[in-house]
Amino acid sequence: MEKREKRLFTAISLPESWIRALARTEKALKEEGVRGRFLPPERLHVTINFIGETRREEEILELLGALGRSGRPSIRAAGGGLFRRRRGGSLIVWHLEADQVLLSYRKKEAEALARLGLTRDTRPYRPHLTLARDAEGPFLHSRAFEEIFTDLPTFEAEELLLFWSHFDQGRLTYTPVARFPFGATGPDMC
Repeated sequence: MEKREKRLFTAISLPESWIRALARTEKALKEEGVRGRFLPPERLHVTINFIGETRREEEILELLGALGRSGRPSIRAAGGGLFRRRRGGSLIVWHLEADQVLLSYRKKEAEALARLGLTRDTRPYRPHLTLARDAEGPFLHSRAFEEIFTDLPTFEAEELLLFWSHFDQGRLTYTPVARFPFGATGPDMC
């Protein structure tokens, strides 16, 4: 039987307090007349590495299970902004600051995935949360735009997740495939 191709990525889920705060931020942006394709807060996550379409899920699970994750990364919100794109409109993002634990782990994971021959994203890593795509509206260019992004408490990530990105009944869905606790090796299968 041929293995199914899956679009995979690794990420960190957000704590419930962040999800509630992001939902309030999205609501406030909409009330200010901002238009765009807003992501449901429950789909927001901190991407670590995008793997892409592959049939090598078992090898990836083995690789991720063998990687050491001895520390727990800290993630801090660092204000909102826009990523302007050449086409397709701007992204509304919440910039993040990751500590050296996360940055070192991300690099180690990316290098291990590259050794498997999987395509590697060569752009500089800029941790962020994408709140909306194709965003537009005058509020985005006002001084008040940056003030809408309130402080969020720093959180320590408990686990890394391998996600499968796919469409289910016409909706983009992120399904966890496996969980890898920080501070340990080996997966917890979903």
